[in-house]
Amino acid sequence: MASGPVEPWQEVIVGAELSGLRIKRVHAEVGQVVRKGALLAELDAATLEAQALEAEASVAEAKALQVEAATSAARGEALAGTGAISQRDLDQLRAAAGSAGARLQRAEAQLAVARERLSYARVLAPDDGVIASRSAVPGTVVTNGMELYRMVRHGRVEWRAEVPERDFPQLGIGQAASVESRAGDRVEGRVRVISPGLDPATRSGVAYVDLPVGSTLRAGMYANGWIEVGTTEAMLVPLAAVTSRDGSHYVFVLAEGDQVRETKIQVGMTLDRSIEVTSGLPKDALVVTSGAGFLRDGDRITVVERQ
Repeated sequence: MASGPVEPWQEVIVGAELSGLRIKRVHAEVGQVVRKGALLAELDAATLEAQALEAEASVAEAKALQVEAATSAARGEALAGTGAISQRDLDQLRAAAGSAGARLQRAEAQLAVARERLSYARVLAPDDGVIASRSAVPGTVVTNGMELYRMVRHGRVEWRAEVPERDFPQLGIGQAASVESRAGDRVEGRVRVISPGLDPATRSGVAYVDLPVGSTLRAGMYANGWIEVGTTEAMLVPLAAVTSRDGSHYVFVLAEGDQVRETKIQVGMTLDRSIEVTSGLPKDALVVTSGAGFLRDGDRITVVERQ
C-alpha cells in the first residue's frame, strides 16, 4: 500500500508577452476544456494596430524609393561607356540603389516585428488542456511574463505514490495500480515513471502513476492505493496479533494445554489491516488475534470459536 498526492501530469503557465497593455476581454474560465490555439484573452491592441499600420506605410514608401533608385541605376548602366555619364555619377546611382534596397529590408523587418507584437495581444492556448486557474482580470495592465492562466496539459493527472524503501525494488514501469480517494472513489492506472532515487529524509521513492482522463480524482487530492508488483503466496496475520519490542516482532502461538508461546517473526509488507510474515511462523500455527498486548509467554487462554 502507498499514498501520495494527485498532481497534473504537466502544468502550463500562460503568460503575457507584452507590457503596458490592458486586458480587454477574457474568454476562458476555470475548468473549461480548450484546444490548442483557442483564444483565452484579448489585450487592448489599439496602439499596436497603429504601429503596424505605420510600419506598413514605411514598407510601401521604401518600396517606391527602391523602385525609383533601381530604375535610375539601370539607366546609368545603359549610358556607361557612351561618355554621357561620368563614372562618379554611375557609382552614386549604384550606391543609391543599394541603400534603397537596405532601407526596404529594414522596413520589412520592422513590419514583421510590429505584426508579431500585435499577435501577442491575442492570448492563445499553447496546447490542448483544461484551465486550472485564471489570473487574468479585465482592466488589469499586464507586464511581460505576468501569469494569466494555468493549464493542465491534455487534462491528464497522475498519482505520485510515495513507496517505502523496502518495497521500492519491486516496482516496474507498466505495473497496474489501483488508486482510492478519501471519498472512496477508486480509479485504475499504470506506473509511467519511477524516480531514480529515494528521499533521504523519508527513505521512500516516487512512482508516477498515469490516471485516465476524466476520472473522479483531481489535482490537489491526496489518495491511497496499491501497485501490483506481481503475484506470490504470502502468510498474513492481523496487525492486532503482532507485538513489537526492541525492534523485533512477535506473535503468540497456541501450544499444548491452551498455553501461548511468544514467537519471534520476520515481517514484510503491510496490507490494509494485515501484515505479511516472511519467516518464523509455521503454516499450521494458531495465532492469537486479539489481546496480544496483554499476554505473556506461558499464559493460559480460553479458545473460543469466532461467531
